[in-house]
Amino acid sequence: MATILDIARLNGVSKSTVSRVINNHPHFSEDSRRRVMEAIEKLSFVRNAQGVNLRKQSTKTIGVTIPDLAPPYFSPLVSMITAKCRKAGYKIVVFQTFYSIEEEYDIYDKLAENELDAVIITHTLLDKKKIRQRTREKLLLICNEPLQTTYLDVFSLDEREAIYYATQRLLKEGRRNLLFCADKEETPLQRQRWDGFHQAHLDLNKICGIHQKVSGHSTIKEGIRLGDEMFSGRFDYDGILAGSDFLAAGLLSAAKKHGVSVPKDFSIIGFDNHPICLTTSPAFSSQNQSEWMIEDLINCLLDRLAGKEFPAIRKVYTGDLVIRGT
Repeated sequence: MATILDIARLNGVSKSTVSRVINNHPHFSEDSRRRVMEAIEKLSFVRNAQGVNLRKQSTKTIGVTIPDLAPPYFSPLVSMITAKCRKAGYKIVVFQTFYSIEEEYDIYDKLAENELDAVIITHTLLDKKKIRQRTREKLLLICNEPLQTTYLDVFSLDEREAIYYATQRLLKEGRRNLLFCADKEETPLQRQRWDGFHQAHLDLNKICGIHQKVSGHSTIKEGIRLGDEMFSGRFDYDGILAGSDFLAAGLLSAAKKHGVSVPKDFSIIGFDNHPICLTTSPAFSSQNQSEWMIEDLINCLLDRLAGKEFPAIRKVYTGDLVIRGT
Protein backbone atom coordinates (compact mmCIF):
# COMPACT_ATOMS: atom_id res chain seq x y z
CA MET A 1 0.00 0.00 0.00
CA ALA A 2 1.41 3.40 -1.02
CA THR A 3 2.29 5.93 1.68
CA ILE A 4 2.71 9.70 1.82
CA LEU A 5 6.48 9.12 1.74
CA ASP A 6 6.15 7.16 -1.54
CA ILE A 7 4.23 10.06 -3.09
CA ALA A 8 6.82 12.58 -1.89
CA ARG A 9 9.67 10.53 -3.36
CA LEU A 10 7.92 10.05 -6.69
CA ASN A 11 7.24 13.74 -7.39
CA GLY A 12 10.14 15.31 -5.49
CA VAL A 13 8.22 17.29 -2.88
CA SER A 14 8.25 17.15 0.91
CA LYS A 15 5.97 14.94 3.02
CA SER A 16 4.42 18.07 4.53
CA THR A 17 3.48 19.35 1.06
CA VAL A 18 1.84 16.01 0.22
CA SER A 19 -0.06 16.12 3.52
CA ARG A 20 -1.27 19.69 2.88
CA VAL A 21 -2.54 18.75 -0.58
CA ILE A 22 -4.30 15.60 0.64
CA ASN A 23 -5.98 17.44 3.52
CA ASN A 24 -6.75 20.51 1.39
CA HIS A 25 -4.72 22.83 3.61
CA PRO A 26 -3.43 26.18 2.28
CA HIS A 27 0.14 27.15 1.34
CA PHE A 28 1.04 24.99 -1.64
CA SER A 29 1.43 25.91 -5.30
CA GLU A 30 -0.81 24.73 -8.11
CA ASP A 31 2.17 22.93 -9.62
CA SER A 32 2.76 21.03 -6.37
CA ARG A 33 -0.92 20.09 -6.17
CA ARG A 34 -0.86 18.78 -9.76
CA ARG A 35 2.25 16.69 -9.17
CA VAL A 36 0.91 15.24 -5.94
CA MET A 37 -2.42 14.33 -7.53
CA GLU A 38 -0.65 12.65 -10.46
CA ALA A 39 1.43 10.60 -8.04
CA ILE A 40 -1.66 9.66 -6.03
CA GLU A 41 -3.35 8.38 -9.16
CA LYS A 42 -0.23 6.52 -10.33
CA LEU A 43 0.30 4.81 -6.96
CA SER A 44 -3.44 4.22 -6.31
CA PHE A 45 -3.02 5.92 -2.95
CA VAL A 46 -5.96 5.70 -0.50
CA ARG A 47 -5.95 7.96 2.54
CA ASN A 48 -6.11 6.14 5.86
CA ALA A 49 -9.34 7.59 7.24
CA GLN A 50 -8.91 5.87 10.60
CA GLY A 51 -5.53 7.50 11.11
CA VAL A 52 -6.89 10.90 10.13
CA ASN A 53 -9.73 10.49 12.58
CA LEU A 54 -7.36 9.55 15.39
CA ARG A 55 -5.29 12.67 14.81
CA LYS A 56 -8.33 14.88 14.62
CA GLN A 57 -10.05 13.04 17.49
CA SER A 58 -13.13 12.84 15.29
CA THR A 59 -14.90 9.94 13.62
CA LYS A 60 -17.47 12.09 11.75
CA THR A 61 -19.95 9.51 13.01
CA ILE A 62 -23.06 10.09 15.11
CA GLY A 63 -24.87 7.28 16.91
CA VAL A 64 -28.66 7.25 17.20
CA THR A 65 -30.34 4.97 19.73
CA ILE A 66 -33.80 3.56 19.12
CA PRO A 67 -35.53 0.73 20.97
CA ASP A 68 -36.58 -1.18 17.85
CA LEU A 69 -36.96 -0.49 14.13
CA ALA A 70 -40.32 -2.26 14.03
CA PRO A 71 -42.46 0.52 15.60
CA PRO A 72 -43.16 2.90 12.70
CA TYR A 73 -42.70 6.00 14.87
CA PHE A 74 -38.91 5.75 14.79
CA SER A 75 -38.49 5.29 11.04
CA PRO A 76 -39.39 8.86 9.99
CA LEU A 77 -37.61 10.25 13.06
CA VAL A 78 -34.32 8.53 12.17
CA SER A 79 -34.79 9.39 8.50
CA MET A 80 -35.01 13.12 9.27
CA ILE A 81 -31.99 12.97 11.59
CA THR A 82 -29.95 11.05 9.01
CA ALA A 83 -30.74 13.44 6.17
CA LYS A 84 -29.71 16.52 8.14
CA CYS A 85 -26.54 14.92 9.55
CA ARG A 86 -25.42 13.69 6.14
CA LYS A 87 -25.91 17.17 4.74
CA ALA A 88 -23.51 18.41 7.44
CA GLY A 89 -20.93 15.75 6.57
CA TYR A 90 -21.63 13.22 9.31
CA LYS A 91 -22.46 9.53 9.04
CA ILE A 92 -25.23 8.01 11.12
CA VAL A 93 -25.09 4.65 12.86
CA VAL A 94 -28.44 3.44 14.18
CA PHE A 95 -28.32 1.27 17.31
CA GLN A 96 -31.33 -0.82 18.32
CA THR A 97 -31.45 -1.41 22.07
CA PHE A 98 -34.43 -3.79 22.02
CA TYR A 99 -35.44 -2.25 25.35
CA SER A 100 -32.25 -3.64 26.93
CA ILE A 101 -30.21 -1.66 29.45
CA GLU A 102 -27.10 -3.69 28.60
CA GLU A 103 -27.46 -2.74 24.92
CA GLU A 104 -27.68 0.89 25.97
CA TYR A 105 -24.53 0.57 28.05
CA ASP A 106 -22.66 -0.88 25.06
CA ILE A 107 -23.56 2.17 22.96
CA TYR A 108 -22.46 4.61 25.65
CA ASP A 109 -19.19 2.70 26.02
CA LYS A 110 -18.51 3.27 22.32
CA LEU A 111 -19.02 6.98 22.88
CA ALA A 112 -16.77 7.01 25.94
CA GLU A 113 -14.06 5.22 23.95
CA ASN A 114 -14.21 7.81 21.13
CA GLU A 115 -15.72 5.45 18.56
CA LEU A 116 -18.47 8.04 18.04
CA ASP A 117 -18.44 11.83 18.09
CA ALA A 118 -21.86 12.02 19.74
CA VAL A 119 -24.98 10.02 20.48
CA ILE A 120 -28.59 11.11 19.95
CA ILE A 121 -30.88 9.30 22.38
CA THR A 122 -34.45 8.82 21.14
CA HIS A 123 -35.34 6.31 23.84
CA THR A 124 -33.77 5.27 27.12
CA LEU A 125 -34.51 3.09 30.13
CA LEU A 126 -31.81 4.81 32.20
CA ASP A 127 -32.01 7.89 34.37
CA LYS A 128 -29.78 10.92 33.83
CA LYS A 129 -27.34 9.94 36.60
CA LYS A 130 -26.60 6.52 35.12
CA ILE A 131 -26.22 7.96 31.63
CA ARG A 132 -23.74 10.55 32.83
CA GLN A 133 -21.70 8.00 34.79
CA ARG A 134 -21.41 5.77 31.74
CA THR A 135 -20.59 8.40 29.14
CA ARG A 136 -18.03 10.40 31.14
CA GLU A 137 -19.52 13.73 30.03
CA LYS A 138 -19.19 12.96 26.31
CA LEU A 139 -21.56 14.63 23.85
CA LEU A 140 -25.14 13.40 24.20
CA LEU A 141 -28.39 14.93 23.01
CA ILE A 142 -31.90 13.80 23.82
CA CYS A 143 -34.48 13.70 21.05
CA ASN A 144 -38.06 12.66 21.72
CA GLU A 145 -37.51 11.53 25.34
CA PRO A 146 -38.68 14.10 27.94
CA LEU A 147 -35.69 13.44 30.21
CA GLN A 148 -35.51 15.88 33.13
CA THR A 149 -31.91 17.10 33.21
CA THR A 150 -30.02 20.38 33.46
CA TYR A 151 -26.81 19.30 31.72
CA LEU A 152 -28.03 17.60 28.53
CA ASP A 153 -29.70 19.25 25.54
CA VAL A 154 -33.26 17.92 25.33
CA PHE A 155 -35.66 18.28 22.39
CA SER A 156 -38.99 16.55 22.88
CA LEU A 157 -42.57 16.48 21.68
CA ASP A 158 -45.25 17.11 24.29
CA GLU A 159 -47.01 13.81 23.66
CA ARG A 160 -49.21 14.20 26.72
CA GLU A 161 -50.64 17.43 25.32
CA ALA A 162 -50.99 15.90 21.85
CA ILE A 163 -53.10 13.01 23.11
CA TYR A 164 -55.00 15.27 25.50
CA TYR A 165 -56.10 17.53 22.64
CA ALA A 166 -57.03 14.65 20.34
CA THR A 167 -59.02 12.92 23.09
CA GLN A 168 -60.91 16.08 24.01
CA ARG A 169 -61.77 16.67 20.37
CA LEU A 170 -63.38 13.24 20.05
CA LEU A 171 -65.24 13.58 23.36
CA LYS A 172 -66.58 17.01 22.41
CA GLU A 173 -67.78 15.58 19.10
CA GLY A 174 -69.95 13.12 21.01
CA ARG A 175 -67.82 10.02 21.44
CA ARG A 176 -68.65 8.37 24.75
CA ASN A 177 -66.33 5.39 25.14
CA LEU A 178 -62.80 5.76 23.81
CA LEU A 179 -59.95 3.26 23.84
CA PHE A 180 -56.27 4.14 24.28
CA CYS A 181 -53.70 1.86 22.66
CA ALA A 182 -49.96 1.84 23.46
CA ASP A 183 -47.10 -0.18 22.02
CA LYS A 184 -44.91 -0.61 25.13
CA GLU A 185 -46.91 0.40 28.20
CA GLU A 186 -43.87 0.66 30.50
CA THR A 187 -42.07 3.41 28.55
CA PRO A 188 -42.19 7.02 29.85
CA LEU A 189 -43.61 8.33 26.57
CA GLN A 190 -46.51 5.89 26.59
CA ARG A 191 -47.24 6.79 30.20
CA GLN A 192 -47.31 10.46 29.17
CA ARG A 193 -49.79 9.67 26.41
CA TRP A 194 -52.02 7.76 28.82
CA ASP A 195 -51.89 10.67 31.28
CA GLY A 196 -53.09 12.99 28.51
CA PHE A 197 -55.90 10.60 27.58
CA HIS A 198 -56.96 10.21 31.21
CA GLN A 199 -56.82 13.93 32.03
CA ALA A 200 -58.85 14.84 28.94
CA HIS A 201 -61.70 12.74 30.32
CA LEU A 202 -61.45 14.17 33.82
CA ASP A 203 -61.49 17.77 32.56
CA LEU A 204 -64.80 17.08 30.80
CA ASN A 205 -66.22 15.24 33.82
CA LYS A 206 -66.02 11.91 32.00
CA ILE A 207 -65.17 8.60 33.62
CA CYS A 208 -61.92 7.01 32.49
CA GLY A 209 -60.83 3.59 33.73
CA ILE A 210 -57.94 1.22 33.22
CA HIS A 211 -60.20 -0.96 31.05
CA GLN A 212 -59.86 1.76 28.38
CA LYS A 213 -56.15 1.01 27.92
CA VAL A 214 -54.56 -1.76 25.88
CA SER A 215 -50.89 -2.22 25.00
CA GLY A 216 -48.55 -4.32 22.91
CA HIS A 217 -49.95 -3.27 19.53
CA SER A 218 -48.18 -1.20 16.86
CA THR A 219 -48.23 -2.96 13.46
CA ILE A 220 -50.86 -3.32 10.73
CA LYS A 221 -51.35 -7.01 11.54
CA GLU A 222 -51.78 -6.24 15.22
CA GLY A 223 -54.29 -3.54 14.31
CA ILE A 224 -56.32 -6.01 12.24
CA ARG A 225 -56.19 -8.53 15.07
CA LEU A 226 -57.31 -5.96 17.64
CA GLY A 227 -60.03 -4.75 15.29
CA ASP A 228 -61.30 -8.29 14.76
CA GLU A 229 -61.62 -8.71 18.52
CA MET A 230 -63.42 -5.39 18.88
CA PHE A 231 -65.74 -5.56 15.89
CA SER A 232 -66.59 -9.29 15.63
CA GLY A 233 -69.35 -9.07 18.23
CA ARG A 234 -71.02 -6.35 20.23
CA PHE A 235 -68.32 -3.80 21.02
CA ASP A 236 -68.62 -0.91 23.46
CA TYR A 237 -66.03 1.48 22.05
CA ASP A 238 -66.80 4.22 19.56
CA GLY A 239 -63.27 5.54 19.01
CA ILE A 240 -59.59 4.83 19.52
CA LEU A 241 -56.37 6.79 20.03
CA ALA A 242 -53.94 4.50 18.22
CA GLY A 243 -50.26 4.46 19.17
CA SER A 244 -49.13 4.42 15.55
CA ASP A 245 -50.43 5.03 12.04
CA PHE A 246 -49.76 1.42 11.07
CA LEU A 247 -51.95 0.22 13.91
CA ALA A 248 -54.61 2.70 12.81
CA ALA A 249 -54.47 1.36 9.24
CA GLY A 250 -55.01 -2.18 10.52
CA LEU A 251 -57.96 -1.06 12.63
CA LEU A 252 -59.54 0.68 9.65
CA SER A 253 -59.15 -2.48 7.57
CA ALA A 254 -60.82 -4.57 10.28
CA ALA A 255 -63.66 -2.06 10.61
CA LYS A 256 -64.43 -2.34 6.90
CA LYS A 257 -64.33 -6.14 7.08
CA HIS A 258 -66.90 -6.15 9.88
CA GLY A 259 -69.15 -3.52 8.34
CA VAL A 260 -68.33 -0.80 10.88
CA SER A 261 -68.62 2.65 9.33
CA VAL A 262 -65.70 5.03 9.97
CA PRO A 263 -66.18 7.76 11.11
CA LYS A 264 -69.97 7.38 11.47
CA ASP A 265 -69.84 4.56 14.03
CA PHE A 266 -66.20 4.63 15.05
CA SER A 267 -63.39 7.22 15.07
CA ILE A 268 -59.67 6.51 14.62
CA ILE A 269 -56.74 8.85 15.28
CA GLY A 270 -53.21 7.62 14.57
CA PHE A 271 -49.82 8.94 15.60
CA ASP A 272 -46.82 10.07 13.46
CA ASN A 273 -48.66 11.30 10.33
CA HIS A 274 -46.89 8.68 8.24
CA PRO A 275 -47.63 8.71 4.46
CA ILE A 276 -49.69 5.55 5.01
CA CYS A 277 -52.40 7.90 6.34
CA LEU A 278 -53.05 9.00 2.76
CA THR A 279 -53.32 5.49 1.28
CA THR A 280 -56.52 4.42 3.03
CA SER A 281 -60.14 5.26 2.29
CA PRO A 282 -61.02 7.35 4.10
CA ALA A 283 -57.60 8.84 4.81
CA PHE A 284 -57.17 8.82 8.57
CA SER A 285 -56.39 11.56 11.04
CA SER A 286 -53.07 11.55 12.86
CA GLN A 287 -50.65 13.43 15.10
CA ASN A 288 -47.83 15.10 13.17
CA GLN A 289 -44.21 15.04 14.36
CA SER A 290 -42.42 18.36 14.53
CA GLU A 291 -39.71 18.86 11.90
CA TRP A 292 -38.64 21.94 13.85
CA MET A 293 -37.58 19.62 16.64
CA ILE A 294 -35.13 17.80 14.36
CA GLU A 295 -33.89 21.06 12.83
CA ASP A 296 -33.12 22.54 16.26
CA LEU A 297 -31.58 19.29 17.46
CA ILE A 298 -29.09 19.08 14.57
CA ASN A 299 -28.20 22.78 14.79
CA CYS A 300 -27.43 22.31 18.48
CA LEU A 301 -25.42 19.16 17.75
CA LEU A 302 -23.28 20.91 15.13
CA ASP A 303 -22.66 23.84 17.45
CA ARG A 304 -21.54 21.48 20.22
CA LEU A 305 -19.27 19.58 17.83
CA ALA A 306 -17.75 22.90 16.75
CA GLY A 307 -16.80 23.57 20.36
CA LYS A 308 -19.33 26.30 21.08
CA GLU A 309 -20.27 26.67 24.73
CA PHE A 310 -23.74 27.59 25.95
CA PRO A 311 -26.18 26.48 28.67
CA ALA A 312 -28.05 23.22 28.15
CA ILE A 313 -31.07 23.65 25.90
CA ARG A 314 -34.49 22.26 26.74
CA LYS A 315 -37.22 22.70 24.13
CA VAL A 316 -40.67 21.13 24.09
CA TYR A 317 -42.68 21.07 20.86
CA THR A 318 -46.38 20.81 20.22
CA GLY A 319 -47.50 18.32 17.60
CA ASP A 320 -50.26 19.12 15.14
CA LEU A 321 -53.43 17.07 14.89
CA VAL A 322 -54.04 16.54 11.17
CA ILE A 323 -57.76 16.00 10.66
CA ARG A 324 -58.80 13.80 7.74
CA GLY A 325 -61.65 11.35 7.28
CA THR A 326 -61.63 9.10 10.32
